[in-house]
Amino acid sequence: MALSRKKATTIALDPEDDRLLSRAARERGVSRSEFIRQHLALVLEQYRRHPKPRSAGVVHALTERGDERELFGARR
Repeated sequence: MALSRKKATTIALDPEDDRLLSRAARERGVSRSEFIRQHLALVLEQYRRHPKPRSAGVVHALTERGDERELFGARR
């Protein structure tokens, strides 16, 4: 992953977190930096703006709705 378009950020970890980060990255087979980027991306996804689906307002636009009996038939 090229650093040319990335912004470098420094974080301070306590010794236990540093040890766990090394272990987790090694077990995943990625660098510590890549491990942090991957997991930070998962956390930050909840803050991204997601456009609403275009079909979201279709149901509200319907003025007349069908009768459920048309779908399920009359039960005897």
